[in-house]
Formats: sequence, C-alpha cells, structure tokens
Amino acid sequence: MNTSPTQSQSQGRKRRIRLTMFFVLCFLVWTGYTTYLQSGILTEKEEKLAALQAQADEVQDKNKELNYKANRLNDKEYIAELARKNHFMAKPGEVLFVLPD
Repeated sequence: MNTSPTQSQSQGRKRRIRLTMFFVLCFLVWTGYTTYLQSGILTEKEEKLAALQAQADEVQDKNKELNYKANRLNDKEYIAELARKNHFMAKPGEVLFVLPD
C-alpha cells in the first residue's frame, strides 16, 4: 500500500511540472513574438529618426547661410555691390557698360 500513494504522488508531481512547463513555454512564445513585433517597429522608428535628423541638419545649414546673408546686408559696400550687379546702378562719375547675356 505504501507504493501506491508514492506512485500517485509521483504522477501528480509530474502533471504539475508538465502544466508549469506548458505555461512557461506559452509565456516564452508570447514574449518572443512580442519582441519580434517590437523590433520591427523600433527599426522603422530609427529610420524615421535618421531621416528627420538629416532634414534638421539641412535646415540648420540653410539657417546659417541665411543668417550670414542677413548680416552681410548691414554692410554698405555689399549693398552697393548688389545694387550695381542686380539693378545696373553706378556711382557718380562711373560709366556703366551693359553686355548682353
């Protein structure tokens, strides 16, 4: 009679271990699937971030260029040069020659 309860306890223990292992396996599969999905989303976001950073760099470069041009507009010599070049103006006593393009 002593062998019967021991065998029953052993079978019960095996069942509990199998059930626990089944839940652990299900949890691991779910975790792996979730990680796989999130890695794809993360890759997309990293690509988008890189594109936005490149765009931000371009905008910063253009901003620096425009600030440089705006600062040059405070220089009277530069304004005179632009007036001569774009509007065909001349200083008093200068002779202006317009050549066809």
